[in-house]
Amino acid sequence: MNMRHRVLQTMAVTAIATATTLSAPSLATASTTRPGSGTPAFQECQGTTVDKTAPVIARASVLIKAPAEKIWNLHTDINAWDTWIPEITPSQMKTPGPLRPGSVFEWSPQGMEVTSTVTHVQRNRCLAWAAPVDGIDGVHLWTFEKVKGGVLATTEESWAGAPVEADIPGNQAALESGLVDWVNRLKTTAETKDHCTVHRGK
Repeated sequence: MNMRHRVLQTMAVTAIATATTLSAPSLATASTTRPGSGTPAFQECQGTTVDKTAPVIARASVLIKAPAEKIWNLHTDINAWDTWIPEITPSQMKTPGPLRPGSVFEWSPQGMEVTSTVTHVQRNRCLAWAAPVDGIDGVHLWTFEKVKGGVLATTEESWAGAPVEADIPGNQAALESGLVDWVNRLKTTAETKDHCTVHRGK
């Protein structure tokens, strides 16, 4: 088994393991679906989407009963991700100032070193970044929509590349599980945590 395949398997195992820890009924409002024909349209951030041609695409959405500003501040405080989703840390902003196109941050899902670059951002509305790692071309997009009762947070991600194609069904399931876990943690933290407006490293 080559290194790229091993890395992808590690990502898959991590995603499934973390999702399993959050299978309580109180968080069951999150769901996944592959966008495309016969399903809701792809999410967009200032006109950009995930890679629609990628072999693996997943989406997860959850209703968060918290102010949009609080959710946004929590989600974009990358230096503080370790306080609520430690499986993808350490994480650190490398570009000073607020998130903007071209901002770079580093994070470490299961010890892997990933350098991501923000491609699009609209405060309180959406965020997209590129996440290439070991032959995998990842595109990750988040949208936040004010709805009755709170904010609908949706994350969508695509994976492409030879390591992904080596096991499309397995990677599809793993990505879906990982995204469900992430939105559920965002929901739980935003609804219960008094997140300060002071952002470390910004």
